[in-house]
Amino acid sequence: MCGIVGYIGSRPAVDVLVRGLRRLEYRGYDSAGVAFFRDSRIEIRKAEGKLENVERLLNGAIEGHADATCGIGHTRWATHGKPTTQNAHPHQTGHVVIVHNGIIENYQELKKEIIGRGGHPKSETDSELFGFLVYEEMEKGLGLVEAVRASFRHVQGACSVVVLSEKEPGLVVGVRNGSPLVAARDPKGGTILASDAQPLLEYTREVIFLEQGDMAVASSGELRIVSLETGKELEREAARLDWSPEKLDKQGFPHYMLKEIHEQPGALVDTLNGLLERASTAPFPLAEQPGARLLDSAREIHLVACGSSWHAAQVGKYWLERWARIPVSVDLASEFRYRAPVLGQGAVVLGISQSGETADTLAVVRQMKALGIRTLGITNVRGSTLSREADAVFYTSAGPEIGVAATKTFTAQLLVLLLLAGYLGLRRGADPQGAIPPLFEQLVRVPHLLADFLGSEAMASAREAAAALAASKGFFFIGRGYSFPVALEGALKLKEIAYIHAEGYAAGELKHGPIAMIDEGMAVVVLAPRDGWRDKTVSNLEEVKARGARILGVGAADDHALASLCDHWVPLPAAVRPLDECLLPFLLTPLLQLFSYEIAIRKGTDVDKPRNLAKSVTVE
Repeated sequence: MCGIVGYIGSRPAVDVLVRGLRRLEYRGYDSAGVAFFRDSRIEIRKAEGKLENVERLLNGAIEGHADATCGIGHTRWATHGKPTTQNAHPHQTGHVVIVHNGIIENYQELKKEIIGRGGHPKSETDSELFGFLVYEEMEKGLGLVEAVRASFRHVQGACSVVVLSEKEPGLVVGVRNGSPLVAARDPKGGTILASDAQPLLEYTREVIFLEQGDMAVASSGELRIVSLETGKELEREAARLDWSPEKLDKQGFPHYMLKEIHEQPGALVDTLNGLLERASTAPFPLAEQPGARLLDSAREIHLVACGSSWHAAQVGKYWLERWARIPVSVDLASEFRYRAPVLGQGAVVLGISQSGETADTLAVVRQMKALGIRTLGITNVRGSTLSREADAVFYTSAGPEIGVAATKTFTAQLLVLLLLAGYLGLRRGADPQGAIPPLFEQLVRVPHLLADFLGSEAMASAREAAAALAASKGFFFIGRGYSFPVALEGALKLKEIAYIHAEGYAAGELKHGPIAMIDEGMAVVVLAPRDGWRDKTVSNLEEVKARGARILGVGAADDHALASLCDHWVPLPAAVRPLDECLLPFLLTPLLQLFSYEIAIRKGTDVDKPRNLAKSVTVE
């Protein structure tokens, strides 16, 4: 979850480090720091809070350190120890300086041993202990590379490190032992390391995604990948990323999140083009690929995910069961991996992760593969761990998403799941009424309808409702059927970026306890489009209204009966009326994203980098 950047080459290292860490701010952090060589000595500047505090320590003039051409940088998301300057990275032990991402599970034992040998850790972190291990090994006579290798023999847990030593000033050593790490050769000479690809795109699109147990050994003249276990050199091919540095800019929007909300139509089009055989005139023409073949033989599907991806999976369950007539279960990856699931013959486990690095989801995929269960992945990042470890993967093409709260990656995940449902339904002969081909014709129109919707009166109504309801003490988001998981996602968005207590519920569950919370200080967002659940949802809404809550309703423009029950009303445009009800999540979701965004703006929160959150959750 922490951000790492390392550099050695001919460019001003401090500039590369700070610019790279800015690209990683979306991951979430509470302290930051850089370390760089000055002649043969390493200088460290670190501070709690934002990266600007580190820049102030550099006297506000990064260019004043242009003579430094080797260094490492870090943004820390606190796990062990408070978010203080003392606990911030980089950490120095004698001549050794390290940055670390992940968790050292046996840190208590290591700390006791190190103190017993006369060491004196200065921080509360588990990370600093790795520097002591490397220092001790080098004091025994090992070089930096071998000392790092030897140190990992004492460490339990998934983590990645990048290490410098004043004894070997022309070397940067990075290790991936769980948490992601990528490397790239600088076209101007040298090497850049980072915890994901975004800091590298400014310099090159040819990126090496290190695999588990890989060491990157970088000097100003070369980059070698060697095995952590054996020390032998490995061959790793570079992947070419189609993301551009321009896509990482706000492009005139006040926040990345708002920009990414408006990028959703393009993300859907790109995902369609990336997964379908566009030369085919057949409905749901999934391009030939290993994932399609694996799906063909599936008898049951188990979807595992975390956070927003779990909500996407819940919508996917509705679609897969309706259109493909195949048994589907949905589990939180963090729960699935610690219970004893019963999987039938022909089961396929499909892990969904925006980053492809979600620790719990990856753990499930690894467990299933060890049991001989076939695995699939859905991710937005080519070269990610999920894309390499699952038996096959389907890529969303949402492009880089900087805002911590998922927006366009979520709707792109929805699209992949619906494509799989339609494809499987036709392959399995599960469409005797011939409903799937018309569904596909409607689906390909959705990006255009969404583009219009984002600029429509409905969005203006959502902004007005946000202004009126921002002071509410809490929110309930309710819906049924396809709208139920969307309600869950809407509540999550509000919690993530506005720090307001919000709950998503299936509307029929309100009377089973939650309605006790409803009073005049609460706001209820009800999703009740004209679908098979509309009448039941309105009946549940009546119960809420009788208890004084303020109501924001979302429904068909001509649903006057529903509108009359609501204090605030968002009409869905008439253009969406012909759509099958199962496609409505593609419109309702961006609406709720914008609603949460507008409330967060009024609360004055950091929309793109909400407190305590990280974009990629790479630890348990």
